Amino acid sequence: MKVKAGDTVRFLNSSGGGTVVRVDGKLAYVEDEDGFEVPVMVHECVVIKDEKPQSTENEEPEVEEETYEYNEELGDDSDPQFYIAFLQGDKPGQASGDLRVQAINDSNYFVFYTISNLRRDGDLDLFYHGIIEPNTKLALDKLAVMQLDDRQWQINLSFYKKGKTYKNLAPVSDIIKIKATRFLKENAFADNAYYHEKAVLLPVIKGEFERKLDALTDKEISKAIKEKEAKTPRKKYARRDEPSILEVDLHIDEIIDTTAGLSNGDIITIQLDKFKQVMADNAGKKGRKIVFIHGVGNGKLKTEVRKLLDRQFKKHQYQDASFKEYGYGATMVII
Repeated sequence: MKVKAGDTVRFLNSSGGGTVVRVDGKLAYVEDEDGFEVPVMVHECVVIKDEKPQSTENEEPEVEEETYEYNEELGDDSDPQFYIAFLQGDKPGQASGDLRVQAINDSNYFVFYTISNLRRDGDLDLFYHGIIEPNTKLALDKLAVMQLDDRQWQINLSFYKKGKTYKNLAPVSDIIKIKATRFLKENAFADNAYYHEKAVLLPVIKGEFERKLDALTDKEISKAIKEKEAKTPRKKYARRDEPSILEVDLHIDEIIDTTAGLSNGDIITIQLDKFKQVMADNAGKKGRKIVFIHGVGNGKLKTEVRKLLDRQFKKHQYQDASFKEYGYGATMVII
């Protein structure tokens, strides 16, 4: 059914909906219950009800009871995540020169967001804004790859809950840098915990350590890594002879020869791809124990590994590996 102004719609691949205010090409602007306009691809909208006919003087306008549902809360509120996702093609499984841009709210909070283009003079051009429900993905746009070349997006997030008390989370204001060349690299799009297709995920919520790394140039990062390794070489773990236990070191320098030109996001994607490859290779080896050595660091890699175990590999058990042998730096999975 064709989507037109005045239609009441629900979103196909995410929670939410509202009234279509206007349609601009393949993009529909939907006004939600809070009065915010949300840009959504037309093919992501499902028409619930056509525009109502104008009431006559003798007719009482129909009053519709409003209901509101949001996704079930998952886990605790201590580690909210928010990503900007880029997926290939006009729709899943269809290759093209376009990218689908989506926002991922991996938290138990409603998030009011603004995404603006940061100009060279420091001013902003507002691109997208609205509210995204808890634990929800929201389609934002479809863009040609070269439209993203050398852009900086200023992203602001505010967190709240409806109808219940909640812990206050500080607003997030961050800049993500986007270069078209990253989407043209081999293996740029990777398997992930949010889609059944490969995607590039750019985190908006970052820890202090990641912020410091983002502020460094590639040359400074390489220098800092070399200085750190010279002072405090990483502990080398003795390989086990027990055939039922497989040790896999996820430190990046054990996987690839150099990290030159790679962002922090690229590095962790490579590490998680290695983890998923090992899990797939051992999927049928019941009782096999695999020790993944992720180190301590800032805890990001360990957190992402365990998220994958909770979401994609639920049938397998896992626990902290031997503290005596690995400290807090490893997770053991039992196939």
